[in-house]
Amino acid sequence: MKDFTEVVKEMTPIIHSIIRKLNIYKNEEEYFQIGLIGLWEAYQSFNPEKGSFLTYAYYSIRGRILTELIRDMIKDKNEMYVEDQQWERIEDKRTGLRDEQRLQLNEMIAMLPARQRQIMELHYVQGKKLTEIAFEQGVSYSTVKLWKRDLLANLEKQLFD
Repeated sequence: MKDFTEVVKEMTPIIHSIIRKLNIYKNEEEYFQIGLIGLWEAYQSFNPEKGSFLTYAYYSIRGRILTELIRDMIKDKNEMYVEDQQWERIEDKRTGLRDEQRLQLNEMIAMLPARQRQIMELHYVQGKKLTEIAFEQGVSYSTVKLWKRDLLANLEKQLFD
């Protein structure tokens, strides 16, 4: 396999492409760095017997960026509960989400099935690992991974439809 620095040079345009496709226009550099983390994880865990590195890396990067984007959106949703007077003094410098986006997120979350809302709460809000959730729910880790994948697919579908 190639050296990681060579892989970064080849994958940089792809990371930028993913960021553009996800309509991320604020904090692009931050999400680019998150994409590099996803690339590093893909580079470390890639098994050549299972297929193309490019495909594997693309979905690893995209998944990592989506996960962080959702965490940021949930963080912003939680910040909405700050009293109105305090809210006016708070500047949301990290994500720059507008009120319409917050409302859209609230609507999207409200439309999720109960299990997906639960996964969102446990994983993204409380920060629990999938293995912890699996143990608490009495199911396998792969089942929780499927639930998370379905949650992300559902949110993405709602976001881009």
